[in-house]
Amino acid sequence: MTHIRVVRSFVAAPALADVINEAYDLGGPAEARLFSKMLRTQDNDHYKIIAGDQIYVARVYQYGEHLRRQESDYAYELDWLNFLTEQKLPVSHPIRRKDGGFLGSVEAPEGKRYYALFTYATGAPMDIFNSEQLFTAGAYMAKIHLASNEYQSPHDRQAMDLGFLVDRPIARLKRILSLKPERADDLDLLITSAEEARAEIVEIINNPYTTPDGWGPIGGDFHSTNTFFVNDNAPTFFNFDLCGPGWRAYDIAAFLQNTDLINTSETLTEAFFAGYYSERPLSPNEHNAISPFLTIRRIWLTGTFTRDDIPVGYSFLAPA
Repeated sequence: MTHIRVVRSFVAAPALADVINEAYDLGGPAEARLFSKMLRTQDNDHYKIIAGDQIYVARVYQYGEHLRRQESDYAYELDWLNFLTEQKLPVSHPIRRKDGGFLGSVEAPEGKRYYALFTYATGAPMDIFNSEQLFTAGAYMAKIHLASNEYQSPHDRQAMDLGFLVDRPIARLKRILSLKPERADDLDLLITSAEEARAEIVEIINNPYTTPDGWGPIGGDFHSTNTFFVNDNAPTFFNFDLCGPGWRAYDIAAFLQNTDLINTSETLTEAFFAGYYSERPLSPNEHNAISPFLTIRRIWLTGTFTRDDIPVGYSFLAPA
C-alpha cells in the first residue's frame, strides 16, 4: 500500500481527552469538545476541556510549516504568558503539566503537533461600541507593553520584522496569484502598497528620533473577539499565537485593523488611545508609523489567508 502525505488533520476529541488526562492532574477525568468555530484555514485547533466544574481550553497548534514554527516559538509564547501572569496582568495562561512543563506534543499524520492547556476566559467579547471597554483595553495593552520591557526569554521566537510582515507574504502572493492572470491588477496593487508602506517604515526606523521601547514583546493580534470582559473594567486577553518581538506601533495598528475602529467612530478610537496614553504615551515616531503599519497589516493578512493548499484550495482566492 502506498503511503501518502497529509497536510491537515484534526485530533479526535476523545483521543485528546486521553492525552490531557495522562499529561495533567486536573483533579478528575477530563472531557474534550472541539470548538467548531475555530476551524479556519490559518487557525490552530481549540477544544473546550471540562474537568468537574472547571473549564480549560486546549490548543493543538497547526503543523508548523505555514508560519515556520519550531518548538522554541511555542515555548516563547507560553513562557511570556507566564511572565505576564506573574505581573498580575489579565491574560489566559498555560496550565502546568505533571512533568513540570507547559508544552506537549502528539504525532499526527502530517507530523509532530504541539499542544498546550490554558485557563478559560469568562465573560463576553469586548464591545467595540463601549468606550469604557475600549479605554480599558488600551490601558492594559500599554501595561503589557511596559511590563514586557523587562521580559528576557530563554527561547527563540521569530520576530515580526519586515521580512515576516511584508517580504514573505508578498513572496507567497506572487507565487499564488501569478497562477491566475486575471488577478494581475490585484497583485500589482498589493505589491505597490507593500513597497510604499515598507519604505515609510524604513524611513521612520532610520531617522534620529528613536523610541527606546518601541520594539519588544507584543501580542501581535489584539482583537475584540479574543478579549473577554466580565465587566467594563475586568478584561481577559487570550489567543497569543501571533505574539513575539515586534513594534508596539504595529500592535496598535493590528488592533485598529481587527476592530475597524478607525472606520467606525472617531470618539471610540479616541477612547482606545486615551486608555493607551494613560499608561504609555506614544512617541511621534510611533504615531507616524501606525498608518503604514495598517497597510502592512492588511498585506500580511492577505498573504496569510492566501493559500493554495488546504482546506480552501487553489480555486478559492479572495480579492485583494
